[in-house]
Amino acid sequence: TCVEMDFSSSLPGDLNDDGQVNVLDVVIMVNIILGLEDYNQAGDLNSDGIINVLDVVILVNLILGG
Repeated sequence: TCVEMDFSSSLPGDLNDDGQVNVLDVVIMVNIILGLEDYNQAGDLNSDGIINVLDVVILVNLILGG
């Protein structure tokens, strides 16, 4: 049998899967909200099933250490 592996980041907010949470992830998240990028589970930081401005606020707070 074929087992499908998920190699996506386990780090919440790491949308580009580079092992870091930074401004590049904010850019990707905004692009997801604008419909320019596909949904990425790592961006749903409040676990409500959608990525929106609330997740952006949480992500910025994570980056700033708040």
